[in-house]
Amino acid sequence: MTLLELQGVEKSFGGLSVLDGVTFSVETGSIQGLIGPNGAGKTTIFNIVSGLLRADAGTVVFDGEEITEMAPRRIARRGIGRTFQITRPYPGMTSRDNLLPGLLYAGGYDRVRDARTRATELLELVDLGADATEESRSLTMSEQKRLEIARALATEPELLLLDEVFAGLSHEDINRQIELIERIQSDLDITIILIEHVMEATMTICDQVGVLANGGIIAEDVPAEIAHNEQVIDVYLGSGGEGVGGGVDA
Repeated sequence: MTLLELQGVEKSFGGLSVLDGVTFSVETGSIQGLIGPNGAGKTTIFNIVSGLLRADAGTVVFDGEEITEMAPRRIARRGIGRTFQITRPYPGMTSRDNLLPGLLYAGGYDRVRDARTRATELLELVDLGADATEESRSLTMSEQKRLEIARALATEPELLLLDEVFAGLSHEDINRQIELIERIQSDLDITIILIEHVMEATMTICDQVGVLANGGIIAEDVPAEIAHNEQVIDVYLGSGGEGVGGGVDA
């Protein structure tokens, strides 16, 4: 069953076309990877799906309902949660309290006591239970990325958009993050789209991988096939020799 479908999505900035008729779909219960060179428009897709940007053309359909013109708060309540490349925990607040806005305004919790209980459960899920009452600014980079995931989960999403949650992590932390995402997908039974430059993670964790380049999806297949796709290899070799290196994307 298709949970999310983009059809003919276009977006330009100052006359520069970033997305030119992007079409792809995501199946319920899957982990879908979205890769491509820096500036290809991967984060722009996330911004359109989550309502932070409006597409110039095309449609976005989530669980059978068109959400193309829907406001971000309504989209969050509808069941789409997301992380951001740069983590920005609320300053001066504990890890647990960082989750309360999402739980109270989009997650369906009316009482602060119930929201705090759920926040503690989510922190335990992402291995931050021991840090629940610590100020979020004291967390390491790896811990802040896990807090960012927990904040996205606080909206109780059906679809989770993860934007470079492996970037800057050590090999050990990457493996830990892979295990975490697999646990989230299985325990919470949610669908995940993963934007990532760390190919070790993408090829390990994803059921399908789509490749965004030149304004559109140029390939979509299982990870093993994507890894040997000549068109995909040409795109990366032609991106200034960066291969699959990281960086803030458009």
